[in-house]
Amino acid sequence: MVKQVQEKAGLIAQAQAEYEAIVEEVRGFCQKAQELRKQADELRRSGSIDPQVAKEVKQLLEQADFFDQLADNKDGHPRLEAIHRLEEIQREASGLRETVQHNKSVLARQKKELDVAKEEAAAMIRRAEERIQETEQLLASQMAKLEELEG
Repeated sequence: MVKQVQEKAGLIAQAQAEYEAIVEEVRGFCQKAQELRKQADELRRSGSIDPQVAKEVKQLLEQADFFDQLADNKDGHPRLEAIHRLEEIQREASGLRETVQHNKSVLARQKKELDVAKEEAAAMIRRAEERIQETEQLLASQMAKLEELEG
């Protein structure tokens, strides 16, 4: 059970790492799109009327849109899947923690019951030994009387 909890903790850590990697990748895409838009704005503000500059601005904006789409795609399904997987693993781990806690309390109760049973068994053995001694003493006394009477 403890091994299962440890495995689930490892899976949670792995899912969190995957989620963080996705978040970092999305941040990178967004940052790249922002940088491209900034470059396009700087080119526009330069006031150049050169068709090559206009073409470059258009390309920069298209690349920025592409990175936005990549971010949207990454931010969508994979991220939601990672979150769902993480939540599922956390629920499983929580359930296992509860089971482990329950089993620990059951084990503690069983150990106490065992200790009580050992004490009761020891007391029964002492009483049986005392009865044997009493019976041996009674038998010895009766044997002595019998020898007196016969003797």
